[in-house]
Amino acid sequence: MTNRTISTFAQRPVRRTFWLLAALLIGVASLFLAQRAQAIQRGPLNTALLATVQVIVPIAAERDSYSTGSGTILAESGLILTNYHVMGEIEEESLYNGKGFAAIAINPTNLKGRPILKYAAHLLAGSPDLDLALLRISGLLEDESLPLPDNLGLTVVPIGDSSALQIGDEINAFGFPTIGGDTVTFTSGIVSGFEDRENDGYPEWLKVDLNINHGNSGGLATNGAGEFVGVPTQGRQDLGMIGLVRDGNMAIEWVRRVLLDQPSASQADPTAPAIVNVQYAKAINSKGVARKPAVRFDSGIDSLYATFDFVNFANGSKFEFTWYRDGFQIFSDGVVWDAGKDGSTWVNVYDDEGLEDGYYELEIAYNGSQIYRNGVVVGEAQQSSSASFGPITFAEGVTNDDKPRSPGTNFANIAEIYAFFPVNGVENGTKWTRRWSIDGEVVTTKDDLWNAGALDATWISLSSNEGNLPVGRYRLELLIEDKVAQSGEMDIVQPGARAPTIADVMVVGVVTEADNRRRAISGATVFFLNPGITTGDFLDDPKQGLVFAQGVSDNRGAYQLDKKLTPGTAYGVVVYKEGYKVVSADAFEIPIDATNPYEVTVTMERR
Repeated sequence: MTNRTISTFAQRPVRRTFWLLAALLIGVASLFLAQRAQAIQRGPLNTALLATVQVIVPIAAERDSYSTGSGTILAESGLILTNYHVMGEIEEESLYNGKGFAAIAINPTNLKGRPILKYAAHLLAGSPDLDLALLRISGLLEDESLPLPDNLGLTVVPIGDSSALQIGDEINAFGFPTIGGDTVTFTSGIVSGFEDRENDGYPEWLKVDLNINHGNSGGLATNGAGEFVGVPTQGRQDLGMIGLVRDGNMAIEWVRRVLLDQPSASQADPTAPAIVNVQYAKAINSKGVARKPAVRFDSGIDSLYATFDFVNFANGSKFEFTWYRDGFQIFSDGVVWDAGKDGSTWVNVYDDEGLEDGYYELEIAYNGSQIYRNGVVVGEAQQSSSASFGPITFAEGVTNDDKPRSPGTNFANIAEIYAFFPVNGVENGTKWTRRWSIDGEVVTTKDDLWNAGALDATWISLSSNEGNLPVGRYRLELLIEDKVAQSGEMDIVQPGARAPTIADVMVVGVVTEADNRRRAISGATVFFLNPGITTGDFLDDPKQGLVFAQGVSDNRGAYQLDKKLTPGTAYGVVVYKEGYKVVSADAFEIPIDATNPYEVTVTMERR
């Protein structure tokens, strides 16, 4: 982390010191700026430490009991990778609490204190088989109803290539093992070997000469360059306390599939009531989770369950569900909703003598409006032999009359791609599949039953909620009854030549008194002004519209700006606290090569 200092008086000589003077509202202050030199190796190390978080999971069945582990920040928007066994029981495939909730503690910027409990997160996806879980920060821990700031203050670790590792290479582990106390712990070792349990030539585990202890699980493993290469998961006493690290490429590939499987914001109003993650099964477990979900079931089953998540519901609303068989209503019921805003539940239909064969559809209505309708087949499906899909047209968007917008085969800088295709003779209840591959690797497969009736054409899309779709050759295969009926390819390429993008940096720091004790000052407001606005402009007429970013120091004197700053851009800076002299500086510029986060320390004098 690079460090700069703002102060009100000359101190001991530093490597780089200069004065910045400006008019003050209530006096004249001086600004000292000093930059601390760092060894090159320290930057990646600090980044890895700051990208490691503590994950604390309440266990609902045991009062005042918690599961603790570690996690890695993968995106500034709040994506966190950890182990599934931190969130729940692998063998039972059940979460420790019904909502997949976890408290997230982030490291202080000086990396010397305990992690700070700050955010609430919920499970986005989990894989007991891989022992991986992906969380998304959903709110502030103190009050989840409050809006999250634009800048969560998170540091993201760069992604490396675990397949490049060789036996004897350096590997580092970051996490919160209980034997390491209350602060983040860093250990270093070597790759001792690999485990290929599937015997397919692709090792699933890295063997390392590091002890993976309780609390380390789900943390970060990096190579010597500080790049993510795996997830510390377990120790192996039978191997002489050799640790096992989940292969990083496998973990990132799973994350990519999860993100591509998520519905995009363009497809629905994120604040509207909705039913998502619907699964059909002939039985559920004690937690209400579908057992062996499918889209088609053998004849003779007596019960059919539909499990689903609900979002943005309100108590007191009218909830109705109706089952159909081959288009005819067979059961309907309704309740006054009292299960809260978000959660999971199920409905079912049954017949003690066995459900008749047919196409079963479930329709769900909320306050009189249909919000879901789809279904499954019991028994053999009736399907026309002439069913087919026509040629695929890829496009950047959809026009108002459902036509391709900006069609083509080469795209750049897009978060969602659309695929249009004709439909011929596909009847309701027909199993169909969309399978997407990138550079020859399948990244998402979705089985469904056709319920759109006799359409002439339709479209589907592939999206990522965490930025643009990755560069590569994309292939879409459309299957009818498990046979490929149509396929098409397109490319997402690097954008054309353009000026290099400068990564914005997060600005953090502390505000202290200019005395020998360097006592922390709480409640000081640090303003960074819009480029081109001088401190004189602001101090003469302090309007919020002149402020680009700001932060307020806490009881430890620590602050964090609510927006990132661009290196090489000049900002006016004003620091104000009642009872202290105002500190200000014009043309404060963060170096073009600044590391993230960038520290600006402020000292203030009492009036």
